[in-house]
Amino acid sequence: MTQKKKRAQRPQRPLDLETLKAFWDFMSQHFPGLLIDLSLFNYKAGEFNRPKVNYGVRKKVPVEKAYETVLKLLKEYHKGKDILWKPSDYYKEHRDELVSLVWLDDFKLNQSLLTPLVYLQTSPGKYQAFFKLAEPATVDDADAVQKAMAKILGLGDKSAGSFFQHRRMPGLANGKYEDDPLVIFTIPETPSLISIKEIQTPMREGEGGVAKTSTADAGREEQRTNGQEQQGQRTQRRYVKPVVPANYKPVVYKPWDAFIKRREDGTIDESATDMALATSYARWMTRNGWDDAAIAFTIFDLLVKESPEVERRKKTKSHTLDYLFRTVWRAIALVKRTPDKNKPEENKKPEDIDDILDEVKKHF
Repeated sequence: MTQKKKRAQRPQRPLDLETLKAFWDFMSQHFPGLLIDLSLFNYKAGEFNRPKVNYGVRKKVPVEKAYETVLKLLKEYHKGKDILWKPSDYYKEHRDELVSLVWLDDFKLNQSLLTPLVYLQTSPGKYQAFFKLAEPATVDDADAVQKAMAKILGLGDKSAGSFFQHRRMPGLANGKYEDDPLVIFTIPETPSLISIKEIQTPMREGEGGVAKTSTADAGREEQRTNGQEQQGQRTQRRYVKPVVPANYKPVVYKPWDAFIKRREDGTIDESATDMALATSYARWMTRNGWDDAAIAFTIFDLLVKESPEVERRKKTKSHTLDYLFRTVWRAIALVKRTPDKNKPEENKKPEDIDDILDEVKKHF
């Protein structure tokens, strides 16, 4: 009796079935016949960047039956597993099938060139945008258009995920974060209808892209102007200087996006990307004669500023600090024990990481 009572009182995860149904009704209206796959991502059971994934627990589901199929997975959802969806792998084997859906991750709402058909707020300040093609296209063409749109909008490779990348749905919580923020969606009044020809032709000619909206001409002019400004700025390199009092030669700046590492399913592996950034900067700084302390403090500062939502990903401040310190010092140790073709004589045996960590933590 007591066990049954405890089970009944177990708190359930945030859930908005009305919003969930409204989203899938909307998708069914605009993308009839689309086939999707549903997968379970268990972020609660492991690290944020390495969730346990049960791929394709429901495959080749018609979009019209998405809502009722998701309902059958809610038992797993309340156990802490996120339900994500993507265009079905069926299209990988039937590439002549036509689709009319394209999407962008990490979409920026403050851009005015293209307006989504619908966009999802997956967490505070983070959005996924869905667009509709003016004419159906093959998967390969749709994938190419996604990448072209990301370039047009200046979002970078990080936002131009694979056509088959998993995405979220409104009405369910985002388990990447401890507070389980509920995913919500918004339908703009005047969405851009994306034309493949109008996107691809300007890209081949080296210009900006266009969409069928009343502001297309203004958007093209704005894109050309921005392009000219960016071209003029390319000659002005940015540099990273030590954040401690030291007169070392600065290294050329490269953003977090330049080091992106992806998993097999196309999603970004943030931890692997952090490590790639830290290792690369440690190598460059070592070549320029920086000491370990200057390297460690400066890369730590870079990761704090560049690694996306690292504090929310790592749940607590203590976990975040420990993760950042270890990433930095493992990168330094890796550089020291890996031959440097430019300066092989500078390779030295790394100091004990835990001893260095204890010393560095005194300054924070």
